[in-house]
Amino acid sequence: MQQSLFGALLESPNTDTTAFKAPLPPMMADTLIADAIFTVLDLETTGLQAKKNAITELVAIQFQRGEELNRISTLVKPTESIPENIVAITGITDAMVANAPAPVVVLRDLCQLLGPEPLIVGHNVSFDIGFLQAKLEETGLQGYQPRVDFAKSLCTRALAKKLLPGLPTYEGVAVAHACGVYNANPHRAEYDVKMTADTLWVLLKRLAEQEPSILTLGQLWAYQGAL
Repeated sequence: MQQSLFGALLESPNTDTTAFKAPLPPMMADTLIADAIFTVLDLETTGLQAKKNAITELVAIQFQRGEELNRISTLVKPTESIPENIVAITGITDAMVANAPAPVVVLRDLCQLLGPEPLIVGHNVSFDIGFLQAKLEETGLQGYQPRVDFAKSLCTRALAKKLLPGLPTYEGVAVAHACGVYNANPHRAEYDVKMTADTLWVLLKRLAEQEPSILTLGQLWAYQGAL
């Protein structure tokens, strides 16, 4: 599946980007989708409020042409206890994170992995980006905030709404199922990252079939639209 996708993108002759605009750095915008490095990311948290709640698990895996390049996968010691309803969803308990690294350590490692111009991918990625922005500020790592940017992110939920119209819901597991992707353990970050990555490959394959002129990251971002 991945080979056919990236082969098709590499072979297409049309690289005109004049009809598309995206707020990406020029070098990034002109990068072919087939050559791009996608950093697929997912967080588990103690709640939905970025400025109040805490991260309990963080996984980011970098892919190029569908192959894994680098990863960070770790539990995180939260700044508050994990509520029982969240434990029921994620299976992550206070005991599991008691000896996990502190948020500042994990966030610094993540930003070093990302590099200065990463392309972050997630399902409903706005949640993850917003949480990371808040926690970088909270831990005194504001200098890394440009690496975690809404304007340099792709959302499989947003792409699915365009490429898979008519689904009853665009929740991650539902979109994955529509793409033939199975998640054995939803709400654990590594499983969700792998689900999102496999969903992304299917969506990009569909995009290549439906919109063969879209070949660069700038075009892809413009097709997705602002988050």
